Amino acid sequence: MGYVKKDGSSWYYATELGTDPVTGTRKRKKKRGFKTKKEAEKALALVEAEVLKGTYFEQSNILFKDHLTDWFKTKKNSINIQTAQTYQSYLKNRVIPQLGCIKLAHLTPKLLQDYVNNLIEEGLSSSTIKKAYNVIKASLDFAVDMELLSSNPAKKIQLPKERKAKITVWELNDVRTFLEVAAHHRWYIAFHLAITTGMRRGEILGLRWKDIDLEKGVLYVRQTLSKDEKQFLTGAKTISGVRSIKLSKETVVILKKHKATISKAKLKCGPAYEDYDLVICTAGGTPVNPENLKRSYMQLIQQAGVPKIRFHDLRHTHATMLLSQGVHAKVISERLGHSNIKTTLDIYSHVLPNMQQEAANQIDELLSKANS
Repeated sequence: MGYVKKDGSSWYYATELGTDPVTGTRKRKKKRGFKTKKEAEKALALVEAEVLKGTYFEQSNILFKDHLTDWFKTKKNSINIQTAQTYQSYLKNRVIPQLGCIKLAHLTPKLLQDYVNNLIEEGLSSSTIKKAYNVIKASLDFAVDMELLSSNPAKKIQLPKERKAKITVWELNDVRTFLEVAAHHRWYIAFHLAITTGMRRGEILGLRWKDIDLEKGVLYVRQTLSKDEKQFLTGAKTISGVRSIKLSKETVVILKKHKATISKAKLKCGPAYEDYDLVICTAGGTPVNPENLKRSYMQLIQQAGVPKIRFHDLRHTHATMLLSQGVHAKVISERLGHSNIKTTLDIYSHVLPNMQQEAANQIDELLSKANS
């Protein structure tokens, strides 16, 4: 079928791969650069054996960065906008600069393992490394599906052991102190909702009055504000994130007062007011910039003299407070919009040891009452 020949100081092989089913022409393959005749003959034998078995695969020579562009065009149609933005960030900052100029067919398990090891040496967290890896793996799965690769080299990579990030939350006294200091701030309701409902920042900034039933004391998460403040996204971060949250009586009272304040602002602003029906908005009715909310939040923390925690940690504080009060994890999972109770228990396992002690104390109390 094939043959080997010497070309200057090196050797090459040439062989036929069969007939193209579309054009009817015979497909040929030639590969140069072998140092010895024996190496060329061995490579030729391997190719011919694969052709006979029907397992021969002609891999693509396109650059990885070009493949990533093609893959992302397809991928973004099946994910939400915020997830797409996250993917783009990892492609731009983590994947393409290091691997983009390598040919797709030259991506080996060794090369990808070295890439992961370098990220570890840079001091990146295990979760960040895993996200970058997931982007690479998904794009290479797509390459296999498109018959550009015979197999996915990323599947053989060893990732660093995941370490749970330590969750920092406020004690009840810290919560009270902060809310007292923030009480007169124009965005107080945003901080109050974060603590009393566990909503995410984007969910709070996308909340509309039509999503709240003040008479029944129920709030519905149906819309979020994107991180770049450019658009509202229907739904929530996940499917289970579209949910209802029962409000405390105090929260209902505060929301009613806030709604009255918003109504006065509308009248004062007149025709210039842009009405998006938002619960938290600027004086002109437009969405609040997430970074501006964060800046105000950090200033209030400093004024209150409470431990510095992220805005997202108010969500953790909400969950921790409820767990410590004996509220069932299933209820908390539903309030937070987790996909299942396991997610909730995994995140807040640090609270469980104290709950175990409380359970033991309750058993003692019940038995002592029975004996008496």
